[in-house]
Amino acid sequence: MKIKALLAIIFSAMLVFGLTTNTNAQTKPDENKKSTDKQKDDDGEDEEVSAAERKQVKISAEQARRTALERVAGIIVEEELEKENGRIVYSIEIRDANQKVFDVEVDAHTGAIVNAEEEDDDEDDDAEKSKELKEKPPVKD
Repeated sequence: MKIKALLAIIFSAMLVFGLTTNTNAQTKPDENKKSTDKQKDDDGEDEEVSAAERKQVKISAEQARRTALERVAGIIVEEELEKENGRIVYSIEIRDANQKVFDVEVDAHTGAIVNAEEEDDDEDDDAEKSKELKEKPPVKD
């Protein structure tokens, strides 16, 4: 029951954020051109996760959080369920003790860590400065 409530909260937050972003993009097109271009340049593969796909997810958000925190110790500052390159993943941002932020992606079907990297301090920097973390096998409950 707690997981359903948490997923409802996460979905609601994503919906509100999406509507706010969409409204902002419509009212200030010139200001948002750079951010829109940057999103396309990152990987261009992000897709919306459908309701049917959400029902097929085998790993709970709590399991994904535990797996991500085993890879990077710290505090979760943001998380979302998203589709990247055709794969549904939990994207979890963690701030460590040194205030560095890491993005850890956990496969929503297998629980395996797909990607874990330190986020860039300077979002405008085009050079790839992320540091890949060593691969570890997924944690099974």
